[in-house]
Amino acid sequence: MKPSEWSWLRRRVEKNQLRARLYEAEGEAARLRDEVSQLRTEVSNEKKQKEDLQLRLDVQKEELERDFAVEREELAADYQQQVDDTFIFGYRCCMKKNDIKRDTPSIPPGEEKKLHEKPAP
Repeated sequence: MKPSEWSWLRRRVEKNQLRARLYEAEGEAARLRDEVSQLRTEVSNEKKQKEDLQLRLDVQKEELERDFAVEREELAADYQQQVDDTFIFGYRCCMKKNDIKRDTPSIPPGEEKKLHEKPAP
């Protein structure tokens, strides 16, 4: 073979190698495009799931806050009832201890005027 044939053959082989590399690169690019598309779909799905979860959590939070507010009001009412009961119990014990039979004083009609006129100690 002549040197010109060798150079022609070598160029031909290089051209075929370049063509093969080009097809390989195009195949790789197509595979990567598919992979990117698939990843975008997955990201979109994950984002939607995250938003759905956030909405559910917001709803649960609102429900818990409402329940907490109701429970707090009930506890406040129970506490106030206990305070009232304690006061009334103490008041009644004081009345019993001091032998008071009624809540309002019973002053005979003539005695009331004397009490008002009496100087304070």
